[in-house]
Amino acid sequence: MRATMLFINGEVVTVNSEFSVKEAVAIQDNKILAVGTNEEILRYAGEGTTIVNLEGRSLLPGFIDAHAHLELYGTNKLGVNGKEAGSIKELLGKLKEKARLTPKGEWIRGWGYNQNTLKEGRHITRWDLDQVSTEHPIIVVRTCGHISCVNSKALELAGIYPETEDPNGGKYGRENGKLTGLLLEAAHMNMFLTANYSEEEVEQGLTLASQDYLENGITSVHDAGGYGPEHIRFLQKAVGAKRVKQRVYALYGSLHDSVEMVEKGLESGIGTGLGDEWMKIGPAKVFIDGSSSGPTAKTREVYTSNPDDSGILYLNQEEINECLGKAHESGWQITAHAIGDKAVEMMIGAIRHALERHSRENHRHRIEHSGMTPPDLIQQIKELEIVPIPNPAFIYEFGDGYLKDYGERVDVMFPLTSFSEAQIPFAIGSDSPITIVDPLHGIYSAVTRMSKSGEVIGGRQRITIEEAIRAYTWNGAYASFEETIKGSIEAGKLADLVVLNESILHCEPERLRELKVELTILDGKVEYAAKKEGVI
Repeated sequence: MRATMLFINGEVVTVNSEFSVKEAVAIQDNKILAVGTNEEILRYAGEGTTIVNLEGRSLLPGFIDAHAHLELYGTNKLGVNGKEAGSIKELLGKLKEKARLTPKGEWIRGWGYNQNTLKEGRHITRWDLDQVSTEHPIIVVRTCGHISCVNSKALELAGIYPETEDPNGGKYGRENGKLTGLLLEAAHMNMFLTANYSEEEVEQGLTLASQDYLENGITSVHDAGGYGPEHIRFLQKAVGAKRVKQRVYALYGSLHDSVEMVEKGLESGIGTGLGDEWMKIGPAKVFIDGSSSGPTAKTREVYTSNPDDSGILYLNQEEINECLGKAHESGWQITAHAIGDKAVEMMIGAIRHALERHSRENHRHRIEHSGMTPPDLIQQIKELEIVPIPNPAFIYEFGDGYLKDYGERVDVMFPLTSFSEAQIPFAIGSDSPITIVDPLHGIYSAVTRMSKSGEVIGGRQRITIEEAIRAYTWNGAYASFEETIKGSIEAGKLADLVVLNESILHCEPERLRELKVELTILDGKVEYAAKKEGVI
């Protein structure tokens, strides 16, 4: 039997049960044919076989991002990047340039600002945005994706006035009885329905996102949702047309009215696992609380930074139990966005309630983020065999703010060591575009727990490079019931692979995010090559 492609002289990190490291791999079409020594693998060479000399570089299973937003990542690239602005003045300048190029009446969108890092140290307001334009509706989304600010035109279009009541699970910013344009949680999610992108723009965004993900070695994505059922249709069309080249496990939820979205899924008769190896329906997902950096996450105790606040809840326990209990009973995997320890506790309670009513083996119910998870909740997650999906890149992006908002509770935020010690199979997600999509950056954050300022945040929760690699590969496959076909380099599995520019296992932890992807192989084909010549 002849191979279509061989990789030799490498550091082949198999991520098999022994985490063995080999020299070479043979691929035949879209499957891994064999793994072993150079001598063993070269026997599969034939006249038409492509041979890649790795020269000691790492070959890993393709990265699986277990929680990301493909559509939001891509459509953000069509708007103004607020992460690049150091001040409100600079951000307004970028928005004015966008307004100059945008026909009157059409939306101007920005994203990624963080009031904590802006020179002025405050949120933008509608009065700031009215300086940009009163003829265009404008929305600028905070870096967390849970808060935004809009101008007066946008408030008018959405029918929001000073006397408008706050929505359930959300809040309108007010100052002396006047709307400031700040929208928190459900208020923001509702506004984005008015400010949503067209199908053509979504298609363009998904294409851009897929290419960026390929360049970062990501071969599979657990897509964490967009707005409404249309999002699933957009994804399905994009995967079918190969605009999205990754394999997609689509969480069935909506950033707006997640309960209604789940109920529609149940009514349709579909369920977790519907699809093929390119796109499958994943778990039913609801939103429980807010963001870690807002901060709007729901915590058991008040914030260290504000003794009058402990976050926002979208749903109460009864509502979560009812919605996700029905999904569980219908055979769905279930999950929820849960950041604060109170929200995590509520999701654990919903899973326990569902299992007590209808026992089920191998359910692999998840908790997206599982942000603040102290020891008592770790024990319950272990007992109920829940799969947490933490985001260690948050530590780099927001860790300095966490110290201010949560104090010593940072020691149990995204607690990877605690998960590992309890033998809980956790899978890592970037939550991009909220944080950097690059898995190597996520691995760096998991291993070092370093913030942007260089502060170690909850250092006890640092894990090894090997543990972080497993969380970004095999564990991701496990979280989607696909560990038999991908997630490790073993004969018979799909040929989804990534080649780095040097050895990851011998890299100093502080240098991990400096590593680069040289090749991304998906379904046995090279879909990304960093060098146009000389790689193969």
